[in-house]
Amino acid sequence: MNTERLISTFCELVKIPSESPNDQEFISYVEKFLKIEGSKTKLDSYGNLIVKFKEKNSKNKTPIAFCCHADTVKPGKNIKPIVDLEKGIISSDGKTILGADDKAGIAELIEMIRAAEKHPPLEIIITRAEEIGSLGAKNLDFSLIGAKKAYVLDMDSPDELVIGEATHIHMDVTYTGKAAHSGVEPENGISSVLAAVEALHEMKLGRLDAESTANVGVFKGGEARNIIPEVTRLQAECRSLDHKKALGIAEEMENIFRKAAQASGTKVDIVRDIISSGYVIPKDSEIVQTYANALKVHGVNPDIKLITAGTDAALFNEKGISAVVVGIGCRKIHSKEEYAIISEMETATKTLVTLVEGLA
Repeated sequence: MNTERLISTFCELVKIPSESPNDQEFISYVEKFLKIEGSKTKLDSYGNLIVKFKEKNSKNKTPIAFCCHADTVKPGKNIKPIVDLEKGIISSDGKTILGADDKAGIAELIEMIRAAEKHPPLEIIITRAEEIGSLGAKNLDFSLIGAKKAYVLDMDSPDELVIGEATHIHMDVTYTGKAAHSGVEPENGISSVLAAVEALHEMKLGRLDAESTANVGVFKGGEARNIIPEVTRLQAECRSLDHKKALGIAEEMENIFRKAAQASGTKVDIVRDIISSGYVIPKDSEIVQTYANALKVHGVNPDIKLITAGTDAALFNEKGISAVVVGIGCRKIHSKEEYAIISEMETATKTLVTLVEGLA
């Protein structure tokens, strides 16, 4: 592999904005980039990119898939990557995120394709809108995917090997009260904000136990200082490695939201959506051990684990494609302090090359 080329590719990728869900320009760029490498590319109806490479110096005709997401969180426009070879890192100028999540993974896949002397058929999948609920993977046309095993590049450290994720449930909650002038007739108003606050006061949030979490991340209510707020909207979620427990937590949260509405005289509308169902792949399965062995070739002891965060891998597993999540060499993602570690990007890329050459 060529480290200078890897860095150059990565810096080129992060300069192209792809704040979710506005990632189509970046998808188009990656499509052109990979066409130059020699491939067959296709966009599905949702705009996800599927790129297929024929086998190279290989008798193995069984395809293997790799997935990264195209989108980033905000602020992700006008990113200026700064390469500090002395510290061995790449960062932004501090005004934006860097976008290593997940463009480091894409750069590593591109370098893998360039560097591997042999490989089986490859299917590279670049999904849209992962950061706002894995919408790309949720709408992916899986009929275009021939592989039955996949590696999703979306963890921080290259030693991370995720074999299981939590069930992830979203809830969009809208309280509707009655508007009134707060200084003239407050007694004639019904506060939607007060109802929402009462619900949150009763709700258990944060780390519920070793395998479960709950959160209310968005709270928006009211129109003006002197108006009893008529409408308040909340965005909540819960997760658990135990699917039944996740459903139970969601049910409990919904009951609390409804009780607060009943007590306050407001109306409440709740939309619940299972974003992904949890999965666990056995540690001794071939897909896990093949990657673990590739890491060991490069002196890395794999950290095989379960996580309560969510990735596109959950949707792949739902569709019958065994998928694990691997690391790409970045830290402090989703923040302006995000950075990529060059040596870890090298390790991740070398591991990928070892993996596909071994599968050949």
